[in-house]
Amino acid sequence: MDKTIKLDAIPVPPADRGYVAFDRQQWSRLRDEQPMILSPAQMEALNSHAQPMTTAEVVDILLPLSRLLYLRFAATQALRKNQADFLAMPGFRPPFVIGVCGSVAVGKSSFARVLSALLSSWSGSPNVQLVTTDSFLYPLATLQEKALLHRKGFPESYDTPRFLDFLHAVRHDTKALEIPIYSHARYDILVDETQQVQAPDIIVLEGLNVLQGGHTPGPNVLDFIDFSIYIDAATASIKKWYLERFVYLKNTAFQSSESYFNKYKQLSDQEALSMASDTWDRVNLKNLVENILPTRDRANLIINKSADHSVDRLLLRAV
Repeated sequence: MDKTIKLDAIPVPPADRGYVAFDRQQWSRLRDEQPMILSPAQMEALNSHAQPMTTAEVVDILLPLSRLLYLRFAATQALRKNQADFLAMPGFRPPFVIGVCGSVAVGKSSFARVLSALLSSWSGSPNVQLVTTDSFLYPLATLQEKALLHRKGFPESYDTPRFLDFLHAVRHDTKALEIPIYSHARYDILVDETQQVQAPDIIVLEGLNVLQGGHTPGPNVLDFIDFSIYIDAATASIKKWYLERFVYLKNTAFQSSESYFNKYKQLSDQEALSMASDTWDRVNLKNLVENILPTRDRANLIINKSADHSVDRLLLRAV
């Protein structure tokens, strides 16, 4: 039986030449009956309460994507094995690295967590490890010392040499690696906790700066990524989501005495909205326009979200 899925082509504007466009329905058909393996309890654990991802989003968007990525992973691993055999250097095969990028508040974190869980369920139960580039932010004290606290999330706020050293090591070494853990509650790198990354088959690398680099001599992050995803949306929608998330956190996580933002817990919702709007305009919008959005067209896949967070269009770079 021929199971080839035939799709009508969607016109691609000149700015997106080099990509094949899919609407939601077309992309969903690429799932090819792959079952939904995440239970409601798992979805609850993986999701963000501030920006929850629906089961329909997982079924229609992430299941087809996990199928595509598993095919890419399997093909890449087979190629690397063939090359190792050719060079008489059998053994270690580097992990397949998936980059997930996009603006603050666009929904990268939940997306990356759910995608990691789906990928780990494929044949052979690959070892999938999620790494966030927040782990390579400078500690709060260093940012204050360098007068960079107002530039947190900008390229200069990351310890890029340490980040590149990690990517190089995970590609070339079988030893367990320890990387810092970033706490959103404390707004800082944790002093006495680390994340261990050991022998992953797949790394899902999530962060603002995943697609940045390439303008200076020497290696950059893109050199280590096998497949990259940019999550996109209208700027007005992202700002709205950022404001909604700030108010939600003000009424929940910020109430904790351990939270760096505990000082804002007494703000009214209107005061919180005003503060968040100012921060968005001064910091996050500036970073998006100057450093994040210009990397969009480096991605292998661009996922566009509508105002209600649902994905309505995908652009896949033509092979």
